[in-house]
Amino acid sequence: MPTLSFNSLDIHYEISGSGPLLILHHGWGSRGSDWEEGGWIQALEPQAQLLVFDSVGHGASTLSHDSADHTVEKRAEVVTTLADEIGEKKFGFLGFSMGGRTGLELAASSPERLSMLAIGGMHLLPPSFGAERTRSRARTLRSGRGNFSGNDPLALATSNEALLEWKGIDGRLDGHTAPTILFCGEDDPHHKNAYESSITMNFEFVSLPDTNHRETFFSSELAVRSVAEFVSTHLS
Repeated sequence: MPTLSFNSLDIHYEISGSGPLLILHHGWGSRGSDWEEGGWIQALEPQAQLLVFDSVGHGASTLSHDSADHTVEKRAEVVTTLADEIGEKKFGFLGFSMGGRTGLELAASSPERLSMLAIGGMHLLPPSFGAERTRSRARTLRSGRGNFSGNDPLALATSNEALLEWKGIDGRLDGHTAPTILFCGEDDPHHKNAYESSITMNFEFVSLPDTNHRETFFSSELAVRSVAEFVSTHLS
């Protein structure tokens, strides 16, 4: 697995497939290899050059306990630096949950880099929405309780807390013109806000019946198929 050295961070990534670049950013508490488990790689590899990576604080990348390394803005910088590393100016982006927030930051701060955007399990509301749940999860991790797939609990807690520092995208999407799709499970607490976000921004939206947040990523054939069709149509 290649490694990107970004400031003080080491970001582990993998590239597969061929065609236009599509960068995949997993959700909080997950890792890059989980895209394979959910069936995403098999569906997307024939259509694109896929770049999958472990985000800061996850998997084989630097397990930093410094909140400055976990901000949404820093995650977006990592994505554009990965694209630069392989010599691509424009790219498609698929992000789930925390990765979805990263995609929104890219749309706000670097819209000229995006050829298309797909966001799963997330919406346009600021991090203050659901903030207490986020803080509670961080407290649980810092107390030593819980099991998060072998990830470092303190790094995960720091990631959670840093999400709340994000300034959000209110009034910042005027430059975003890339085709965009949102997808969310109907049993996901984010569903209502994701749907309303898609209406507000005139984004394509896919609602996943009988599907919760985790299932959207790991076991929804409809999510994978819908995104693969969107990528086939819009990634260039």
